[in-house]
Amino acid sequence: MRFLDKHVSRDKRLLSLERELNRLYQAQTHAPIIPLERPYQRGWMKTYVLDARVSQRPDAMLFRTILTQVNRNVYSRERSFLNRNGDEIRLSPRIIPTAEWLKLAWPASHQRFFGYGCWRLDDQPWTPIKWRRYITGFRLIHMWCLREDIQPHLITHQRVELPKVRSRIAEIETYLSATAGRCRLDWLHGRSRWWRRYSFTAHELRSEASIEEQLHQHTPD
Repeated sequence: MRFLDKHVSRDKRLLSLERELNRLYQAQTHAPIIPLERPYQRGWMKTYVLDARVSQRPDAMLFRTILTQVNRNVYSRERSFLNRNGDEIRLSPRIIPTAEWLKLAWPASHQRFFGYGCWRLDDQPWTPIKWRRYITGFRLIHMWCLREDIQPHLITHQRVELPKVRSRIAEIETYLSATAGRCRLDWLHGRSRWWRRYSFTAHELRSEASIEEQLHQHTPD
């Protein structure tokens, strides 16, 4: 019975630490943003702009309206826009979901540039094809009105540093890592952990196996 009380107490502590960790991450994420005295460049950003010829057309406003809805940007550390595996970081227009499209209520003059279908999102070429998401909606199929534009990605603002918060996060994360706490929390929440077995350290796997074996041996039927 003492053994079970010990593990119940440990589980309560893990859950308490998890709640604290979530609060700390929230505090860090929502820390105030302040402008930098000296902005600096970090990588490159690629986005769409209207082709120069389109900008001079009488109906240029039509294309500007379309651009505001489909424009996206992609980031790269190198101007070549190749990732570490040598694959191209591609830019593609945003697909407008059906519900959002209906709210736009565009006239035929706008709609004629789009095609309707179920489209596979290929923004992440490193993701296996069978795991890529699909979206039903409207996709820009006439691309002649747009061109890609590459600009330096400038860091102009940063979040206020919270040293005490970062220190406490590191302390909790270190404890969870050393005690296989994440594994136990996943078990307590009923989450599948099959994918984590490919990233565990040998120490974490041994700790988890030992804990589960003890629970099976000492938990009554």
